[in-house]
Amino acid sequence: MSSLRNAVKRITHKERAQPQARSHLGILEKKKDYRIRARDFHNKQDRIRSLREKAAQRNPDEFYFGMHRSKVKDGKHRKTEEARQKELEGIIGADAVRVMKTQDLSYVRMQRQQDAKKIERMQTSLQFLTERQTGSEVEEGEKRRIHTVFVDTKGKAKHFDVAKHFDTLPELAGRTFNRPRMDLLKAAGGGEEGEYENYSEDEYKPSEKELAKQAKLAKRTAKKVARARSAAYGELDARIKRMQSIEKAEAHLVTEKLLGGKGRKRKLKEAADGKPAQYKWRRKRSK
Repeated sequence: MSSLRNAVKRITHKERAQPQARSHLGILEKKKDYRIRARDFHNKQDRIRSLREKAAQRNPDEFYFGMHRSKVKDGKHRKTEEARQKELEGIIGADAVRVMKTQDLSYVRMQRQQDAKKIERMQTSLQFLTERQTGSEVEEGEKRRIHTVFVDTKGKAKHFDVAKHFDTLPELAGRTFNRPRMDLLKAAGGGEEGEYENYSEDEYKPSEKELAKQAKLAKRTAKKVARARSAAYGELDARIKRMQSIEKAEAHLVTEKLLGGKGRKRKLKEAADGKPAQYKWRRKRSK
């Protein structure tokens, strides 16, 4: 009989769909969906009621040891860094935590040493560390460099020719940098015929065309030097700031390592300005 009953065609009961006029409200909620939503709503109401009762019956003088391991931040209770460290030690073990901190300290020290060497190389390569402006202008508060040239007699000192000594043009003699020599200027001038026929080391008077080319070349070179110098100083400042932040991180790791050791200690100064707190350990006589 059961097989015959299953063979008979039955009416397919369909769920009622959302009416066309209410299709903008989404899918029609079914009874099972309503149960889930109602249960969640009542659970939240019960939780809020319970919290209100606890707040009304709270004793302002009550104390829990967990208060030492948590703090309120942005209106929420959060565990302190020391509490998280102790929890981590309880999970993976104190020895594993000590090894991880030692590896972190070694890595930070290696990065600091690499940055220090890189900064030293950059400072050595930058020949004009104190000059920031072109020509003879010097920024306020900076000491201007002086180039001293020694001669044999007072007569030579009296009639000393800077342009002839540095083998450059009189217009470029007053510069402290980007002072090309005559052979470089001659090569950059294009080497046209007749331009440097009367050239001599003792006496040279460039024409207006040569001066214009030399001024254009000097201006172009000065711009390139200024851009390169600005980029180099920017990288140097960024690396110095990075090394300072790494030094602070290293100081924190060293302090944590020392605090994990044995011995009685007391805090002298709280942590401030990114620097770790300062401690003083009690002297102990070695056996």
